[in-house]
Amino acid sequence: MSFAETFHQQFPYYLSIGMTEEQYWDKDCSLAAAFRKADKLKQERKNCEMWFEGAYIYQALIRAAPLFHDWAKKGTKAHPYLSEPFTITKEQSAYKEEQKAKQTYDEGKRFMEMFMVGFNKKFKKE
Repeated sequence: MSFAETFHQQFPYYLSIGMTEEQYWDKDCSLAAAFRKADKLKQERKNCEMWFEGAYIYQALIRAAPLFHDWAKKGTKAHPYLSEPFTITKEQSAYKEEQKAKQTYDEGKRFMEMFMVGFNKKFKKE
């Protein structure tokens, strides 16, 4: 197969990923590699989006599962849906961990403050 035939054979693919006719035939040939890489990144992103969609559906089904049983007692309720979305990036994970640590610290601080108030009342009574 000649180079010309190869270029003509590949032309529809590049059109399908958004490259124009002018870009394919007349512009820098490294542009084709950039379009291929961009297409690969789009496919990977789409795959991740579909995976997350499946994960959300799975979580929703698990939380509603108690209602699906024939032997479920009257008044059975589904578990609440997720209160926040899944973390995707490292920054989101770090922020979430930081918020969790801050919440734990604040709860401990409130507990100690309540303990101190009760402890101080003992001494005021005596």
